[in-house]
Amino acid sequence: MTKQRWRSAVAALILAATVLLALLGPFLAPHGSGEVLDMPYGPAGGAAPLGTDHLGADVLSRFLAGGRSLVLLSLAALAAAYTLGATAGMLAALRGGRTDTVLLRGADVLLSLPAFLLLSLTVVALGRGVTGVGAAAAVVLLPEIVRVVRAATLQALQHDYVEAALARGERTGYVLLREVLPNLAPVLAADAAVRFVGAVFIVSTAGFLGYGAQPPAADWGLMVLENRDGLSLQPLAVAVPAAGILALLLSANLLVDAVFPAARRPRSRWRPVPVVADLAAGSPVLRLRGLTVRAHGPDGPRTVVAAVDLDLAPGRILALVGPSGSGKTTVALAALGELRPGLSLLGGEVHLAGRSVLGLSERALRRLRSRHAGYVPQDPRTSLAPTMRVGDHIGEFLRARSVPRQQRPERIRAALRMVRLPCDDGFLRRLPHQLSGGQRQRVALAAALAHRPDLLVLDEPTSALDPVTATALLADIRRLREDGGPAVLLVAHDLAQVASVADEVAVLDAGRLVEHGPVAELLARPVSPAARRLVDAARGTGLPGPRESADLAGPTALAVQGLEARRDGHRVLAAIDLSVEPGGCLSVVGPSGGGKTTLLRCLTGLHSDWSGTLRLADQDVAHGLRGRSREQLRRLQLVPQDPHSSLNPRHTVGRIIARPLSRIRPELDPKGLRREVERLLERVGLASEHAGRRPAQLSGGQRQRVAVARALASDPAVLLCDEVTSALDAPTAHTVISLLAELRRDLGVALIVVTHDLSVPARLGGRLAVLADGRIRESGPSERLLTAPADPLTRELLAAIPALPPSAITPAGTTDRP
Repeated sequence: MTKQRWRSAVAALILAATVLLALLGPFLAPHGSGEVLDMPYGPAGGAAPLGTDHLGADVLSRFLAGGRSLVLLSLAALAAAYTLGATAGMLAALRGGRTDTVLLRGADVLLSLPAFLLLSLTVVALGRGVTGVGAAAAVVLLPEIVRVVRAATLQALQHDYVEAALARGERTGYVLLREVLPNLAPVLAADAAVRFVGAVFIVSTAGFLGYGAQPPAADWGLMVLENRDGLSLQPLAVAVPAAGILALLLSANLLVDAVFPAARRPRSRWRPVPVVADLAAGSPVLRLRGLTVRAHGPDGPRTVVAAVDLDLAPGRILALVGPSGSGKTTVALAALGELRPGLSLLGGEVHLAGRSVLGLSERALRRLRSRHAGYVPQDPRTSLAPTMRVGDHIGEFLRARSVPRQQRPERIRAALRMVRLPCDDGFLRRLPHQLSGGQRQRVALAAALAHRPDLLVLDEPTSALDPVTATALLADIRRLREDGGPAVLLVAHDLAQVASVADEVAVLDAGRLVEHGPVAELLARPVSPAARRLVDAARGTGLPGPRESADLAGPTALAVQGLEARRDGHRVLAAIDLSVEPGGCLSVVGPSGGGKTTLLRCLTGLHSDWSGTLRLADQDVAHGLRGRSREQLRRLQLVPQDPHSSLNPRHTVGRIIARPLSRIRPELDPKGLRREVERLLERVGLASEHAGRRPAQLSGGQRQRVAVARALASDPAVLLCDEVTSALDAPTAHTVISLLAELRRDLGVALIVVTHDLSVPARLGGRLAVLADGRIRESGPSERLLTAPADPLTRELLAAIPALPPSAITPAGTTDRP
């Protein structure tokens, strides 16, 4: 057993013994707590093994009887504080606006008062005794709980599964209790454990001050107060209850530290090595040998990365490609000495800048990475602090790397220019929620580049970008390399896009490195089935002919006229006129930050600050969710962008799909509900056994299919699809597009598809609208706009579509290497 486990076991044993003694003590006491046995402050011995107190009562009996009130009152105060604080914190985050302001200002008022003063005021208002002290302890704990829960809820609300629940009309109570609260449980459990210590301290202090239990009741804090004058005559009368309080506080503190430690890197069997400042000449920046990682899940352990060997030389770009779930992100994180929760290292070596990262102390690893590495995660919404402005976020990276303060402003602006973002003061003051998904991704990239690392690890950096921006970003990365910039480990699912940038390509499949070599060689003659599938998909990235050139005739399923949206007082959409017929498809394309996602949020009611008219099946629809009928909410369903964020990780697939079903078909019994869930899973190409799995057990494509099934469960008339293929590898994206086309044809569902990939409207057909700078630049049948666009922006988007170099394309069947 490790030292950490010994420490936690001892702490748990002491805490359990103290709590049990406190709870069962009254039954073990040899005498009544108020029974007088001898003279006051009598010595230990006879009927009073620990002596007597100021009344002549047995100290041992009063000690055994006095702990229960302390423990139970502390738990009750904590429960009351958390019930009120968690409710207030979640409401403040969910509702925002005036509700948020009022609740936060109330919490600020309570926080501004010293805890002792707040305790005394509450006891004076409610009276001395158990009730007054319990209420006072809850009031003291309440404001910090509100703040903690609100901050945690704000992070949880950024997930797409919360917005999907709001968009289908779920009540506030359901969203908070079933979607938000389960995901806050780990944070709240750790915080509650810490605050239990605070509650014990407050209640025992109140008892010592005479606010709590009143004589002749037994209470540990009251015993210290009552017997303090006889400390020199009978020290046990004070020392014993004080020791009980101390044991309770210390054991609880030690257990909290052991059970809820700060995030730690998984330990390994390698010994620490010293960190040297400079990279040795000629050595690779990154070297992996035999890297093997195992996952521990409900189905037992499984290997997610098996014996991966890679070298990355300075100034080179290595593209790590493969289907969703192949282990690309796990390898990228392991290159930096990190593993996700639930993963463990089985073996192998990882060297960064010539130094082993396995076995380094946390401080040494941070120092090594801060000097030599930069990392951009896949989801920019979780990489940017929601309360930190753009300039402050990049500046924090520079401060952590000891860049002098006077150099930071220019370095921040240079990093933003490098990724094609504005660098004016207004943009530097923006918060993450004021940026588009593509802009957040590029801010994260700017922060990683600001300190000029030797190794840059990019995890799907272009997945949220339009083709023009993605092409420009990759061109910037290539120029950085040519100008002596960092070596780049580029995780990607779009082989055609990275083929023009990378020097080498490594293909992962089911955690194994199945192919590795120069780009031209691998593209010309792929050997492994996984590589051939990726190359075939890349060869098909040119625009195919649309399945149909115009929408089906019929009444309008959805129409919007004169839509003008504002955010933070600024106009972000203007003069938007769009419509789609039943069974039709309207694709909206454009550069990042052009307003595409805002348009969908207006249509779903998630963004209500807009003017104009919206009609759904010839019925006027309110701008916000609260003004819409249940039927209107049902007929308009959202399929969110990110498959990793669109499904609640705490729920099974069956439960995720069953919830909207139960809302529209309350007559279904559990068996009928299960049959309908299985039918919907079959409709989207999944098996019935997927109903019992959680999202973490699904690939990216499977998660996206579940998101479509959840939307179909409401029997919608219109599906709003927000970048549904952006986070998927090319073969998986093709299957999702085919699924959407089948839904149009078989169910007559109208589609409004926001995308930056022009191959999506080319395959779906229907109509196409080009949205940029908040305005429709061009609209019409997809076939005409994709073959003969009139607007320069559309032509630019078409020109930016990645294609394999002609030299890399060989006739079908020529796949053998010499």
